[in-house]
Order: sequence, then C-alpha cells, then structure tokens
Amino acid sequence: MKETNEQLGSLYKMFDQYTLDELAKICSKLNTLLKKAGIKPDKTPTRKADRVNWMGTYLKDGEVLEYLYHEHLSDLERSAVQEAVHDEYARLDRDLFEAKYGDVPTTTFSSYAYGYYGMDKKKASFPLLIFFLNGEMMPKDMQRHLKAFVPKPPDVEAPSVDQLPESVELRFYGENKTVPLVRHSTEQAAINDLTALLQLVDMGKVSVSAKTGKPTKSCIKALWKILSNGDFYPEDLEAPDKYDVQMGDAGIRPFAWVMLLQAANLAKISGTKLELSRTGRTAMQKPAHDILAKLWERWIKTKILHEMSRIDMIKGQKSRRRPLFAAENGREKIADALSELNEGEWIKIADFFNFLIAKGHRFNIVRDDWSLYIGDANHGSLGYDHVTWEHINGRFARAFLLEYAATLGLIDVALVQPWGAVTDHESLWGADDYYCLSRYDGLRALRLNSLGAWILGQKEAYTPVFHDEPSLRILPNLEITSTASRGTVSDELFLDRFCERTSERVWRMSLPKLLQAVEEGVELTTIADFLRDRNPGKLPQPVQVFLDDASDRVGRVQDMGEARLVKCTGKSLARLIANDTSLKKLCIRAGENYLVVPKEKEKPFRTALRKLGYVLNMQGG
Repeated sequence: MKETNEQLGSLYKMFDQYTLDELAKICSKLNTLLKKAGIKPDKTPTRKADRVNWMGTYLKDGEVLEYLYHEHLSDLERSAVQEAVHDEYARLDRDLFEAKYGDVPTTTFSSYAYGYYGMDKKKASFPLLIFFLNGEMMPKDMQRHLKAFVPKPPDVEAPSVDQLPESVELRFYGENKTVPLVRHSTEQAAINDLTALLQLVDMGKVSVSAKTGKPTKSCIKALWKILSNGDFYPEDLEAPDKYDVQMGDAGIRPFAWVMLLQAANLAKISGTKLELSRTGRTAMQKPAHDILAKLWERWIKTKILHEMSRIDMIKGQKSRRRPLFAAENGREKIADALSELNEGEWIKIADFFNFLIAKGHRFNIVRDDWSLYIGDANHGSLGYDHVTWEHINGRFARAFLLEYAATLGLIDVALVQPWGAVTDHESLWGADDYYCLSRYDGLRALRLNSLGAWILGQKEAYTPVFHDEPSLRILPNLEITSTASRGTVSDELFLDRFCERTSERVWRMSLPKLLQAVEEGVELTTIADFLRDRNPGKLPQPVQVFLDDASDRVGRVQDMGEARLVKCTGKSLARLIANDTSLKKLCIRAGENYLVVPKEKEKPFRTALRKLGYVLNMQGG
C-alpha cells in the first residue's frame, strides 16, 4: 500500500523541489538499483505526485537503505552519510567534512558544479543523491531509519608530526631557496620576559603613544635588548623589495608585550610612558605563570586592538560599514581548538586550521567582505567567491597565534621567513606581485607546551622548570656576582635598581640606590627574597646586617600623604587656631607662623575656621 504525501513528510518536501524530468531520471536509476537488490518494484508512475509517493515508499524501507549504503557508496560517501545521520540537524557541513576527511563528495543532482575557475567535472553519485535530496540536508524521516545501522563517525584527531624538517624550500623573488625552519620554545622565555617588562615599566622606560598606547621606536629598541630571545625574527630581517610586505619597526613580540600589559590593566598610560597600575605592582609579587594566565584571559576579551589591524595589506578595515566583527569570538574559537591538542606534539599550521574547522570551532570575523580589499577597492575586493576562509580568517588566526599565544608562552612555534612561505594570496587581485600577505605567514607549525596545557585547562597545576644551580654569589663585602647561565635580563634589571654595577657580571649593594628603589615602590622584603632565592646557603652576615639597617631606616621616616601648608600673619594667630577645640584635631603646628592640614581634613578645617571667624585665603600674600 502506497503512503500519502502527508505520511512522507520531509522526504516528500525535498522531492517536490525537482522537476518532472529530473524525477523521471531519479526514478529510472532507483528502479535499476532496486532490481539489482532483488526487489521487483511497482511500475513507475507518470504523474509527479505519484512518482514522489513511489520513491518514498522504497526510500523509507530500512532494507533498501541498508543495501544502498553498503553496496553502492564509496568510503568517502559513506562517511558523508555517517556525519549527516548523526548530526542534530541531519546536515552535511561541507566545510567541516572537507577539513576532517580532506575531500567532499558531490551531493547535488547536477552533473557539474560551477566555481570561480570554471566547471568542476566531478559527477555526483546517484545513490548519494538519494540520501541528500537538497544537496546538504538529509530528510528527517530517512535519518531515523538510517540511525538503526549507520555507525557514528570517528572522532577528529589532531594530525601531529613526529619530526619537523631542519629546512624548507621556498620560492620567492624568482628563485628557489632553502631556508632554515627555526623552532622557538616560548614557555621559559615568556616567564622571564614578563618579569623583565614589569621591571622596565616600573623604571619608566617604556615609551608609548599617548593616543594609541602603541610602543615608540625608542621603546621597541629597549625591548629588543631585554627580551630573553629577542623577537621571533632577527631585528634586521626585511623584504628585499621595499614595496613588499615588511616586518615593521614594532616587530612581533615587542609590540605584543606592550599591548598585553595594557589590556590586562597591569600598566596604564601616563603622558608618553607606561606606569604600573596597582594591579601591576601586585603582579610583581605573584608567580609569573599565574600572571601569564591572567594576561591570556584578558587578551581573549580585550577590545584594545583587533589582530586584523596588524595585517597591513588588507585595506578597508576602518570603513564606515564596519566590515569586521569583534575579535573576541575568533580568539575564543582558536583557544578552544588549542585546548584540544595533545601537549608536546607538533602540528602543521594548515593541519591545525583543518582540525579547528573539523572540531566545530570555525569562526568568521568578516561582517562585510566587499568592504575589504587589496590594492584597489573594486578589482581587489575580498568579496569575490574565490576568496577563501584562510585568506582573511586564517591571517587573523596566524597573527593571534604568533603575536599573542606564542608571546605569552602557550605554544612553541616553528617559523620560516614569511616571504614565499604561503602562496594562496597569488590568486588575489593586487597581491600576486607580493611574496606574502602578512608578517605572520612564516608560521609553519605549532606545539602546545606545558604552560599552555595548564592555562587552557588540560591540567590542574603547573610546575615551572627551574635549574638547581644558584645564579648569584653574594659576598660579605656586599658584592654580587652572576655565576650561572640561568641569570636573566629581568634579574639584571632588578639588581640595577638597588646596586651599582661595577662590571659586566658584578654589582655592589648601595644604600642610596636601595632606598631609592624602596621609594619607587619596591618592597624591601622582595629584595631580600630575591637575594635568598638566588644565593647558595644563607646570606653573609654583613649583607644581612646591611638589609636590617636599611629596614630600620625605611621605617623611621614615613609618608603620611598629601597636605596643605597654611601661613598665618602672626604666631599668636597660629597658636589660637592650633589650640582651638574644633581645629586642633584637624591641623598640626609647623614653626611659629605655619600650620599643616592633611588633605582628607581640609574640608572640616575650612568649616571650623569660618566658625572661628577666619577664612582660608587662596590668593596668597
């Protein structure tokens, strides 16, 4: 007995989109397959509605579906059915599928699909068409029958690399060149650099634009010297052609650190310098890895900068049409993908992007791609069909991964020079004469390290890697000598704050410099703990005596806050005010004719003074 249109439900609705001639071809092919399965089908009807009912009768038969699935689909096509059957919406996500399996079968009825470069002569498999009647969606009623025997698809695995090559061959500026693949372990570098940056800011040596907060050229040079491994690329590395994409004065890691400190409110702009906030001063007393975790959390949500603004080649980003979405969602999706990597395993950047998409973390930061362009707003628009996800979103991801995830020490990276590293931009109008699209194109592979696994929630605790050997030797004559390779720039910067440097690796403790450091906000206990942590055994007695004496001196003179100095015309008036019942608790006598009024008591002082019959004259004289 044939089923009615109402009983066929979603299957009927999907069949209804085809013409009578198309249904005739589908019926003919289905008729042939049914006969191969040993089923003698009823005669094919001629009316459209009857043909739909005829096909629906067999395509809701579990045995028929199982036969078609097992006997007439390739492995790739069976995978497509698995993904749709076990999808909540019975949908085949083609981008996700291609990222996971490396290819995607044609599921449309047409024999040919048209793309930007012309006709794709990949013919659709007829049985597969039966499972995807509108190209991507599977009929819900068919999905219910298929779930009985179609297995769940395999989980997505991150394709790791056992060993990276020592060098890579690139083609740029008309010739092939073999360039080294340089690995950067970032975990310890980030810990050292954070401490050094906080010291440098506290010393008032980080200059920025008062308007944008971006580092100045002089600041970048200072940062180059104190970062433990410099930048990811040599300072003098630039494109041979001045019109090509350049690394830029700000580099990558120096620029990132300045923005990160501001985004996390560890530092704030004061004139043309950065100064530590109260949060920043507190951070100097905490373990560096805890602060790095906080920096990562704050950067994910920050609006201080959009990573796309660092892709200089892509113009139109400041269009009134606001072509970009906020960066937060893209950052979160990338972080989610990173959190699912295996710690300690290298993965190629192209494989990471496929993994990200296959795991369902695909994102889009582009609101209006027609407003973005290269070279010319018309011909070079990025709204054309041949512009891929990686052209824009992939460049955003590279910038975020290298400039922020790697700088903060979550991932180790393997790099080549950017020119010639990626060639997909050659298909873009206006970019075919350039050898890269951004300074981040050289990111070749990444590896989630121990710090990153902890920050991203893979493990509950993180143990910093410290060397056992002491890094300083503190002598009884108050000299301090750097003794081990473990000595870091941050240690040297800190020693410079309370010691006089007498040679490249020798300092001498100085009471005036130590007191100046305390006045600038450095805790004396921090200095003592620093020396004990890096010196073998107990501190020499003369050094301990020196620190105790300094502690005593620090406690004897205290800053009681701001106050107003008031001058009286005579000592009798000063005595009268200072001894008045209401005023004597609000001011302090200072010499014969002067009174000192603490800032927080100024308002009640003025009120009581008026009651006494006088007023605080702000004109002076």
